[in-house]
Amino acid sequence: MANNLPLKLATIALFLAVEVVLMGGFTRITDSGLGCPDWPGCFGKMVMTTDTETIAHLQERYPEIHVAVHKGWIEMIHRYIAGGLGLLIMGIAYLGYREKDKTPNYPYLVSLALLGLVIIQGAFGAFTVTLKLLPNIVTLHLMGGLIIVSTLMYLRHRLKRLANGHTQAISMRMPVLVGISLLFAQIILGGWVSTNYAGWACPGVLSCAGGGAVQYDFQSGFNLLPEVGLNYEGGQLEHGARAAIQVVHRAGAFVVLAYWLVLLAVYLKRGVLTSRKASHFIGLTLVQIVFGYANVVYAVPDSLAFIHHALGVLLLLAAWSIAYETATEQEDAVYGNVRHA
Repeated sequence: MANNLPLKLATIALFLAVEVVLMGGFTRITDSGLGCPDWPGCFGKMVMTTDTETIAHLQERYPEIHVAVHKGWIEMIHRYIAGGLGLLIMGIAYLGYREKDKTPNYPYLVSLALLGLVIIQGAFGAFTVTLKLLPNIVTLHLMGGLIIVSTLMYLRHRLKRLANGHTQAISMRMPVLVGISLLFAQIILGGWVSTNYAGWACPGVLSCAGGGAVQYDFQSGFNLLPEVGLNYEGGQLEHGARAAIQVVHRAGAFVVLAYWLVLLAVYLKRGVLTSRKASHFIGLTLVQIVFGYANVVYAVPDSLAFIHHALGVLLLLAAWSIAYETATEQEDAVYGNVRHA
């Protein structure tokens, strides 16, 4: 590929996409999701006001939320980064349109799909605010961010192969894709814990109740059609429903851990995966488990909750990296054919 600009832009976009997901988690964890109750601006402006009198007036106008300068700025910084990412992906799509006829096997459809994903993600960002942090919408917003990160990583991999002169399609191994799907579901479940404020529901390290009895309400905890119109900041579920969400999240962690340990052991034995990649993934997993239990012990402080969120994103990136390292080439196929990965 003669033009390396798309690869450079995809690399920058991937970095920005990760930043957006991390900032989105920070916004949620610090209860800043309604720091700006309108969209795309903040109280009708594109910057959060710092004037004391204006803040007092806004608090009277919006008594259902806590109007705070720092929350408004956290939310707006998140939107600024997301807006920059959207513009960059528009540029990538435009370059893809120009390069598709010049560069054989150029992944134009991937860049076009990214543009569509960003538009949908922007809509969910607006719904997150206008529907007052409805857990379903907030969780779908997180899911969309992770899908964009994953798609950008795929686009970057495709462009990097083209830059190195590799035109063969790759086929990722199904066991790795299953592992990524389990990890992805676990991260989304963690988002469901956060959006329903269920992190505090289980103070026990090995059990949810810490010695007491808990009436788990799985039906309410995983009700995908909650009442619309309520302010969900702080959560609306009873303790039994929040506890149910938390125990499922913990059980999922053991499933993901067991699957990946077996998978990595098998691939190391077969010699299809380097020990460096495996050690990196295992190290991130162990640190994630430590911070998960630290959140339980210290009652989910913002700092530990954010680290737990960030480690989940890094684990997803590491899992995709393993998928690409263990992928095999299809000698008789090219990216433009139906058989591409």
